[in-house]
Amino acid sequence: MKKAIVFLLLAALVSLAFVSCQKDVVTYCPFCSKANVKEISTYDKGTGMTNIKYQCTNQKCGKIFGAGAL
Repeated sequence: MKKAIVFLLLAALVSLAFVSCQKDVVTYCPFCSKANVKEISTYDKGTGMTNIKYQCTNQKCGKIFGAGAL
């Protein structure tokens, strides 16, 4: 019985760790608070890294933001 409880607790801990590692998704623009955002990704072959930034699709805003926008 103790082994079953330990196994369930371990399974819960592993699943919690897996869920917390999922990528955060941007769903709204922080400037105009509209939910019209598209992801813009560029891949740099030299460094092997993907640069991700977001652009608001609201015609009145249109700002580009995110860590990749620097």
